[in-house]
Amino acid sequence: MQYINLNIVFMRFLFIAFILIFVSCTKDKVRLQDDFVFGYAGMQNLKVFKFTGDTVFVSPSYPARVKAYFYLIDDYEKNKINEYLDTIKGNNFEREYINEYVRDGLYYQFEFLKSKKRVYVQNFESEETKTLTEFANYLINLSDRKKEIEHSNLKIDFGNTAIFFRESEPCPFE
Repeated sequence: MQYINLNIVFMRFLFIAFILIFVSCTKDKVRLQDDFVFGYAGMQNLKVFKFTGDTVFVSPSYPARVKAYFYLIDDYEKNKINEYLDTIKGNNFEREYINEYVRDGLYYQFEFLKSKKRVYVQNFESEETKTLTEFANYLINLSDRKKEIEHSNLKIDFGNTAIFFRESEPCPFE
């Protein structure tokens, strides 16, 4: 009888220990605070990225939808992106920052899907856009390090990129 009671106590102990170990070892999964679309153009075609969860969908020569790709981001990269999102979330950015006097350079746009907010920057540098430019450079460098895998679904919504295709106004110095 005493042997059976000890066995039941031991089994309860093992069960509780197993539950505690299982619960303490599970980490909270890092999630992006916001799904967003990032597009940039420079001396090449427009390249657009859609960040959703731990997946980044890529259109290398948007709007041509010949091929699409994707790559995964790890927890460290999601944390870094979340740091940038925290920094820019509180700012009330204008919709556009355009330097009309420079034709070549970096053009980029962030489109935040939850808030439906877009910020477009064209050859513009200021204290106000410094964090946006750092974030854009981080995302461009991140994509350069990743191996993109071809994706068969070409119906990915890459947001509103119309601003990249509008006619530029003539330069006043020409």
